[in-house]
Amino acid sequence: MKNTIPIFFACNDKYIPYLDVAIISLISHVSPENEYRITILKTDVSEENQAIIKKHATKNVSVEFYDVAEMLAPIRKTLPEMFYFSIDAYYRLFIETAFPQYDKAIYLDSDVVLLNDIAKLYETDVDGYLVGAVYEQNTDRSPEFTNYVEEIIGIPSYTYFNSGVMVMNLAEFRKQQVQQKFLWMLTTYHFDNLAPDQEYLNVICHGKVKYLPTGWNKHSFPEPPQGELNLVHYALSNKPWHYADTINGEYFWEYAKCSKFYPRLVESLNNYSDLDRQRDRESMISLMGAIEGIKRSDRTFRKLWFKREVCHG
Repeated sequence: MKNTIPIFFACNDKYIPYLDVAIISLISHVSPENEYRITILKTDVSEENQAIIKKHATKNVSVEFYDVAEMLAPIRKTLPEMFYFSIDAYYRLFIETAFPQYDKAIYLDSDVVLLNDIAKLYETDVDGYLVGAVYEQNTDRSPEFTNYVEEIIGIPSYTYFNSGVMVMNLAEFRKQQVQQKFLWMLTTYHFDNLAPDQEYLNVICHGKVKYLPTGWNKHSFPEPPQGELNLVHYALSNKPWHYADTINGEYFWEYAKCSKFYPRLVESLNNYSDLDRQRDRESMISLMGAIEGIKRSDRTFRKLWFKREVCHG
């Protein structure tokens, strides 16, 4: 009997070309010994784009879309979109209840490329943990962000993980009522923060994270990966379809050549102007500038949540 490996993405029409490349790279490394079940969480993906993605299905790789609109409806207005983070980022927090048949799953952002069999990541033993994840590599590159994590979120910066690649212990999620806790925190406190979904997960999962080598979620920074380079993550503005010099961008283009969206991706790279690049720089400056404003806020995780935890145990 084949091992079943559930893999989740979250996507909208804007990100479909990058998701297409991610799935092509994933399928390029699958093993016939496993059954891979890819589910794309969505609310607004056209039928045409869904059909394109579904054509990647093979004998042992299924590809399906799942509409989360109904689940999001009661709280959609309370889910903020900030900077580079869209509402799609929240979808991963509903996997535990929407897919009760799975006790464990992989979650991947759409701006990744696989260089190894995702089954090897799925084999990570997360018993006793909520997630297996890689620490956020941007944290120790930016004193401002390090300070943000410790002074505003309220956790040690070396424990802050990136939620774009996760091995999710869904059985433990249900036991710890992670989704319920997230929704309660979201609607009760309305915390001021930079990356809402990631920060809620870091707070809720704090102390229950199994840290993985950066080779399973390598951002586009010059430092070598820990262990083998298995997965490249083009986080924040480091997109190879915008910047020809993106570190590890060659892996994206290797698989992009097999995508129906390849001409569009090349056009995106060629047409990304100096003005677009200036806007990226200004967005990052704005992101860092927002930290000072949030620091003065009374609605931070450290001031509201962790103070409550100390007071109430």
